[in-house]
Amino acid sequence: MKKIYVSQITEHFAKEIAEEFLLKDIRLEYTKDSVIPYLQLKLEDKSGTLFGRIWEHNIEDEYLSYKGKVVKAYGEVTLNSSSPEFICFRMELVADAEMSCFIKGITEEETEKYLITLKKQMSLVKNEGLHKLLTEVFNGEMNRFKEAPASLNLSGSYNGGLLVQTVSVTSMALQLMRSHKLYSYQPDLKIELDEELLICGALLFGIGVSHLFTPYPQAERVGEYSLIPKEVLSIQIIEKYVSKMQTFVSIEKKNLIYHMIQTVYERDTAGIMTREALLLNMAYHAYKRLSDQECLLTKIQDKTGPVYIQNKNHYLYVTKQEIKGGAGNELESNCK
Repeated sequence: MKKIYVSQITEHFAKEIAEEFLLKDIRLEYTKDSVIPYLQLKLEDKSGTLFGRIWEHNIEDEYLSYKGKVVKAYGEVTLNSSSPEFICFRMELVADAEMSCFIKGITEEETEKYLITLKKQMSLVKNEGLHKLLTEVFNGEMNRFKEAPASLNLSGSYNGGLLVQTVSVTSMALQLMRSHKLYSYQPDLKIELDEELLICGALLFGIGVSHLFTPYPQAERVGEYSLIPKEVLSIQIIEKYVSKMQTFVSIEKKNLIYHMIQTVYERDTAGIMTREALLLNMAYHAYKRLSDQECLLTKIQDKTGPVYIQNKNHYLYVTKQEIKGGAGNELESNCK
């Protein structure tokens, strides 16, 4: 179990420690004067980044293959130009690591990419009232929203997880709706699906989560909101902005969005009254199930073939190929 975080590393100067880190990067380098080989290390956990090195006499051939995995590193904490450095004597792979201890979140570049996509999705909404609602909510909540985890376990348990989930679920819901419009040959029903309504519901259903969880590394439930279901919290936040808007949103449109938000997390779809709400529900659960499975695959990526997951009581099949985390990062999905 992890005990020492990077943020605490200065308390261990001149001491030998044995601790678990995510080996974010490792590469072979040489000293400038004497051309002595060493391995340059970039170690991470939720609290920050620590650079280190392994000198020639401690290098093992397999260490380069540890990149992107959790290792237990044995060594000494030193100072290098007033910055902490970890001189590593030995490394070993950690089996069944608790990934939530190590992944901080998506990068600034990835955050910007998702925000650009979010803005494009918002631009598809031409209705003046609905577009104004989206603009007001995201302008007011963006600082919390873009950093918030979507959950505190399994997929989404990283900073930026809510942003990734929102953009992904919205995209999946749109693809489901457009596919249905193109390929569903129902001769009787002539009621058009409301794409703009679906986009609004998909973009706003998780906004309450930005108030429910604090970012890593101190990630926890916010006490004053912990008793409120996340769908109710989302509706409360939206109501706050609706009450301030001068642009009109009809009661019917608002209640249709609230119905989507209230039913998106439901596993039993019997109470879902609109097709837009059903499409959003399907998109969310498809995204969540795929992401959770990818998270588990990341955790067991050093194995191949059928692997038994004890707490899920079923097997996952790991193909004989390199497995990477979602959303463009090496090990982005956090597992507990």
